[in-house]
Amino acid sequence: MQIKIFTAPRLHEALGLVRQGLGPDAIVLDRMEGVDSDGKKVWHVHAALDDEETARQKNDSVKKPEPEVQTTHIHKMEASMHRLERIVEGLGRKEEENLRHAMPDKATQEAFDHLLNMGVAPTYAFDLAEDYASHEPAGTSMLPWGERIKPRNKPVVMLLAGPSGAGKTLLAAKLATYYSMRGVRVGLLSTDVDRMGGSDVLKAYADILGVPFATLRSEGEVAAALQLTNSAQLLLVDSEGWNIHRLSKMKKQSVVWDALHCTHRVLVMPANMDESDGMALLLAAEAFQMSEIAFTKLDETSRPGKIINWAMASKFRLSYGVFGSEVPGQMGWLTPKALTALLERQRKV
Repeated sequence: MQIKIFTAPRLHEALGLVRQGLGPDAIVLDRMEGVDSDGKKVWHVHAALDDEETARQKNDSVKKPEPEVQTTHIHKMEASMHRLERIVEGLGRKEEENLRHAMPDKATQEAFDHLLNMGVAPTYAFDLAEDYASHEPAGTSMLPWGERIKPRNKPVVMLLAGPSGAGKTLLAAKLATYYSMRGVRVGLLSTDVDRMGGSDVLKAYADILGVPFATLRSEGEVAAALQLTNSAQLLLVDSEGWNIHRLSKMKKQSVVWDALHCTHRVLVMPANMDESDGMALLLAAEAFQMSEIAFTKLDETSRPGKIINWAMASKFRLSYGVFGSEVPGQMGWLTPKALTALLERQRKV
């Protein structure tokens, strides 16, 4: 088993070095972004090549194995996978230990450990630990922060999109109520029209608030909906839920979204979502020009640090955080101070 680390300024260049150095059969174990001694961003890619498997493939090209040999092959491949799993786990522990030893003092090490327990990736935890140990707002310059909307100064058309059950309608209701209570003229639209009763809850909120509401099934209905809501300073657009296996739902709605000329495209992600599923969701969302992330269900996860990993992986700007079902309460704009308070609250539990 050969294991090597390849470093380059860009990820695709580092992956190209992997192919050059270990060949097409190399397995990428890990990839992470860091900085070099000059402070410039670089990518480090850990890759491995199973010598036994490579040798076996060369022998296969000379002689086709008999059934008994094929069975042996399977066992060897399984053994290789088990070795790789142990290697990846060992690399993770080694990385954490190396970063921990690089901390300047015990308090920073403890902060680093807590951030890891909260689900923050080791490299990000390393960057945040010193500020966090000093109870300073975390991630001020590291994370992509959004700007608060100011619908009184400039009209806002905000799309809320995301997986089913993420809390898009609830967030729309919270925002509509919050701004209506402050004298902002609000309008509500929904592209959640294929599900039975998909837009009923939002319509009920619109009736309570006394604000215009319309559903949109196609691009051809956009002009009439905009005419109905033309006085709105804040136009909130709810949408039908989707996932990476049902992108057709998103593609169909995206035609309508484009016609609305949304000023903000907010991906609504539940914080209790599995981290790897969240990463796949973020990748799919990039194709639909999402610009910000709002995190819901922050009160339903014990590892809120994964929202840092998601934000860094996507570079979408952080916007709202939701931690309960009260309308319009239990919601706020995510800031370095708010994020630090969220992590520290878990520390005290």
